Amino acid sequence: MKTIKILGLFLSIVLVTILSCENQLDLPPLGELNSETFYITYDDFEAASLAPYSTLLNLYYEQSGLGHYRGIVYPSDNARHGGQGVNNNVDFVWLPDNGDFNHIYTESYKGIMRANTILNRTSDSELTTGEIARFEAEAKFIRAYFYFMLAKHWGTPPLIRELITTVETSRVGNSQPGEVLDFVEEDLITAKNDLPDQWDASNVGRATSGAAQALLGKVYLYRQKYTEAITELENVAFNMGYSLVDDFGHNFDEDFQNNSESIFEIQFSRGEFNPWLPVDFGLAQNQNVGHAGTGRAINFRASCFLGNCAPGANGQGYGNVHATVPLQQEFEPDDPRITNTFYREGDDYFGTPYDPAWSITGATPSKYLLNYISYPEPPAGSNNERVIRLADVYLMLAEAELLGNNNVARAAELINLVRRRADPTGDALPDRPGTTSQEEMMEFLMHERRVELAFEGHRYDDLVRWHNAGLINIATDVDFGSSLANQNWTERHLLKPFPQRELDLIQELRQNPGY
Repeated sequence: MKTIKILGLFLSIVLVTILSCENQLDLPPLGELNSETFYITYDDFEAASLAPYSTLLNLYYEQSGLGHYRGIVYPSDNARHGGQGVNNNVDFVWLPDNGDFNHIYTESYKGIMRANTILNRTSDSELTTGEIARFEAEAKFIRAYFYFMLAKHWGTPPLIRELITTVETSRVGNSQPGEVLDFVEEDLITAKNDLPDQWDASNVGRATSGAAQALLGKVYLYRQKYTEAITELENVAFNMGYSLVDDFGHNFDEDFQNNSESIFEIQFSRGEFNPWLPVDFGLAQNQNVGHAGTGRAINFRASCFLGNCAPGANGQGYGNVHATVPLQQEFEPDDPRITNTFYREGDDYFGTPYDPAWSITGATPSKYLLNYISYPEPPAGSNNERVIRLADVYLMLAEAELLGNNNVARAAELINLVRRRADPTGDALPDRPGTTSQEEMMEFLMHERRVELAFEGHRYDDLVRWHNAGLINIATDVDFGSSLANQNWTERHLLKPFPQRELDLIQELRQNPGY
């Protein structure tokens, strides 16, 4: 990790790569690093390999919630916005100029470009065969991560397999249906075979074989390839050393980051060196500024509603996310997970009893906020975002077993593992019976995913997956907690609109139906 300081030059190197064919007269001074002299040694690739990871930070880094929080956590039946008027994301007024969706789209392709840059240069380097396999596996994991996101949200996004070096080759139209996910599967199969099961302490957070297998299992589940999903998810769940932590809340506590349940998480830091430094937000030459924090800390904290203001409102809490009434009602009355999911009347809210009047729904998310370490400006936190954790894998495996094999008993076993961790006594959360029907067990599964994974960015993807599989009809079966959202949702919202800027630049790109 001592070579990470080289990352500050990464963007200028990429620009040299793109522009060198355009203007041969713009030659760098002798001795300056460029794309021809940089990607040679192991240290070069060790430094550059973290640039794709840095792009993941960009989805979570912005304090106003751009991207992940407003673009992925928002559109669901779990989250409401804090204002009285229309919120385009929550209320399904989705337009091609949506800044949150555009941010996800452009950052995804930025990450893909950075991964492709590494893959483009390994063959001309001094790396050994084993070193090449390792760096390519990491790059392919990140590339697959972003392409899976693009495919889920846009359906037929452009597929860019190689590093683009000219303007002409950048004009890529829509992929064919399923083509991107085929490519994602190929990348993840390579990644799971060539990534290590774990890293040493100085490299905690890098992608592992387990992360690649878990993501591959999720891709298979989304594609209704249940047999393949079972193979991958079963191995991650029971053969790779992961285990549920005893306390559900530890999954969202800064003191328990990268724990035994964590399979992949975004590595944040505050006031110290971050190996996933945000190269897009640095000072001169984009050097690391010692901060790469999560916007969740300020986005989710309560602010003011109808003149009632929570402690730290506006300065330490924007009140952008509220727990919908349907989500609150979904929890079984004494489910211990409620405390670690949203604040209710009288709960301790940073030393003050929580007042439901602070929220449009009477409840504010508490996930990731309990035991939150407060910082001065800028108001962002360093608590890692858990992207894939073992409880999610158990529930995905239960879904694959249920829909692929009609194995109701096995699905019950897996669901009960999650419930028993939340409530070891079984008094509040009794076991689900393994002798019920497939339909009822699917309802149990849908319930468990909703309450276990609330506000973690999975819910709308779950709804779309179940709708596409014919298990639910979103238009009639889902209450978004808002009459306007319920009224506005249509089939076109299974996908997002391609950004208008991309349509203007690339004539070959076609808009998704209905936009």
